[in-house]
Amino acid sequence: MNHGEFLISFLIDLQRIFRTEVVPKDLPYSQVQAIVIIPSDGIEMSELSWTLGLDNSTVTRLIERLEVKGFVKRTKNKSDKRSIIVSLKRKGMSIQKNVEKKLDEVGKQIFFETSQSQKEISLENLSSFQWELRKTFLKR
Repeated sequence: MNHGEFLISFLIDLQRIFRTEVVPKDLPYSQVQAIVIIPSDGIEMSELSWTLGLDNSTVTRLIERLEVKGFVKRTKNKSDKRSIIVSLKRKGMSIQKNVEKKLDEVGKQIFFETSQSQKEISLENLSSFQWELRKTFLKR
């Protein structure tokens, strides 16, 4: 398997697991993805767009839907009145915690029959892979 095939396969497997095992059935994948990304102190809309890899207009519509459902709130940035900060409301925090809990359960399933030393090696390798990915492609 070459690098491209591996990356596609890895992406598809992770998306499938996330969609089938983690995302609540009553929420679209894209909305849960946005909720998971928003830090506890909020995030600027432009940063959220960049992180999701989507146009500002697409993220604006996504956040509007989440706002209507009571998951997020938008406020003007105090230091730069031109930008908007998106923060999680209590309902959004609850979804985020549930997703994190489900992801931990998925991780436990993946490594259930793996020795502690192999788990550590796998996590170290995944961490290295993510670091290289970010270093190479996610520069601002």
